Amino acid sequence: MENLPRFPVEYCIRKNLQEFVHYSAVFHDRITQSFENLNDEAERVQTDAYDRFASSNPSREEDNSGIAEAAYFEGVDFYLATDAIRQGVVNLMIAGLFHLLEQQSQYLATQVLSQPAIPPSGNGGFTQLEALLEQKYGIKIKSFKSEPLLDELRLVANVVKHAGGGSLDKLKVLNPNLFKDPQSGRVCRLPIRPLVGEGLRLTADHFDAYKSCIDQFWQEFAAATNRI
Repeated sequence: MENLPRFPVEYCIRKNLQEFVHYSAVFHDRITQSFENLNDEAERVQTDAYDRFASSNPSREEDNSGIAEAAYFEGVDFYLATDAIRQGVVNLMIAGLFHLLEQQSQYLATQVLSQPAIPPSGNGGFTQLEALLEQKYGIKIKSFKSEPLLDELRLVANVVKHAGGGSLDKLKVLNPNLFKDPQSGRVCRLPIRPLVGEGLRLTADHFDAYKSCIDQFWQEFAAATNRI
């Protein structure tokens, strides 16, 4: 078993945790807040559409219901299109949690734990770190308590990145609630448009759960290296 470069590893772990703090702040303070008043925005679109239609049509009572209906559906169209974008962005940001973990893991595996440095693996940074830790130091990531939820996040990231396929099928079996509308409880059977997600209905609560799981992973990793 090789000697672990303890101080560089501890420094990387600390920086990794800080990166996720900043990533989380951007998600909550910039991304989610920008969609908080979507209902109010849709109502303004409806009101503006009604005024626009009314000013361009004869003021006859029989036309008012048609104008109101057209304005209402313009507000609905705005809401649905913008909400689809919101859902896609949330899905992307949650997938980004795993991609950031991949980048951190790859740097640790190729630049810190390997001297001289080695090239990145085609299997991804997290898988490369997992294999290297077991081979060199006897650390088994699969024994970490964070591993099951991390594996779910990996599937989520694959679905967001590649849409259909094996990861989508596995994720629907593993956690079908990820595909349910958080308000109605119904399963979304169509891809979220116009961005990404293949029916995933992820929320800020999912973001926080996955982010906490990554924090736990790095803490478990630090504890494992301290036992060497």
